[in-house]
Amino acid sequence: MKLLPLIEALTLSSMLVCVGRSQTIVPGSSPLSTPAGYRWKPVPEVSDEFEGARLDASKWLPYQPYWQGRPPSRFSTNNVLVRDGHLELRSTGLVTNLSQVKDPEKDIWVEAACVASTKPIAGYGYYAARVKASRLPMTSSFWFQGKYSEIDVVEQVGASQKNPGESHQMLMNTHFFQGGWEKDEATPMKWTMPTGAADEFHVYGVWWKDKDTVWFYHDGEKVAEVRTAGEFLEPMYLFFDTEVFTREGLPTVESLNNPDQNTMQVDWVRGWRLVKGSE
Repeated sequence: MKLLPLIEALTLSSMLVCVGRSQTIVPGSSPLSTPAGYRWKPVPEVSDEFEGARLDASKWLPYQPYWQGRPPSRFSTNNVLVRDGHLELRSTGLVTNLSQVKDPEKDIWVEAACVASTKPIAGYGYYAARVKASRLPMTSSFWFQGKYSEIDVVEQVGASQKNPGESHQMLMNTHFFQGGWEKDEATPMKWTMPTGAADEFHVYGVWWKDKDTVWFYHDGEKVAEVRTAGEFLEPMYLFFDTEVFTREGLPTVESLNNPDQNTMQVDWVRGWRLVKGSE
C-alpha cells in the first residue's frame, strides 16, 4: 500500500476539518461518520488480532529495523511473543544484582522489546490498538515514525518511580525533526484516564487526518488534537515497544523477573484509510 496521494489527501483534509466529537470513531469496528462519497477501508497490513501461535512475519518484525533501543535498555527479539490472543512485549534483566552495573543509567543491563511493521506503510488514516502497559517505570508505547516525522499515540508508563501520577495519563506527542533531532519540534499532550495504564486494557487511537492535523482518541472518544510543527508528508512505520526512560526511574531486577509486572500486552491493532466510493 502506498501513502495516499497528496492531492487526494489534501482534498480529504478540507472535507474533514469540521468533523467534531460527534464523529468519534468506534474502536473494534469500522470507523463511523464518513464524508459523503468516501468510505473507510481497512488496512490489513497493519491490522492484527494476534490469534496465532507466533508473530505474523508478513506484517511484523520482532525488532526495530534501524535502532537498537534507548540505554540502559536494548531491544531483544527473545522478548517478543504471541500468546493467548495477545502480542506480548517483555522487559527483562541481564544482571542478577544492580551492583554488577557500573553506570545503571548508561550501561546496557535491560533487554526491552520492539515490534515494527515490515515497512513504512502507514499513511493518513485512523489507527487504534487495545493495550495494557507493563507495571514498570518503562514506556509501553504505540507510535509511528518516518524519516523526519513521528506520531506517539501513547508512551504509557505503568509504574513510574519519579512521576507516579503518570500511570493515569495518556501521554501523546508528535515530533518534526527534518533538521535533525537537535532541532526537533514536539507537541506533547496529556489526558487523565479513568484507570491506570497498567490496571486494564485501554483502546488508544489516532486519526492522522492530513499533513499537519492529528487527533487522539481514548476508548473511542476524542481527547486531544494537535497541529504538527511541520508538514507530515511521508509514510511511517508502525511500532510497539518498551524502553527505559531514566526520567521515570529505573526498573528493579526483581520487577524485570516478574511476569506480572514486566509485560506490555497488545490485544489487537487495526487501521483504516479513507477512499473514494461507497460501501
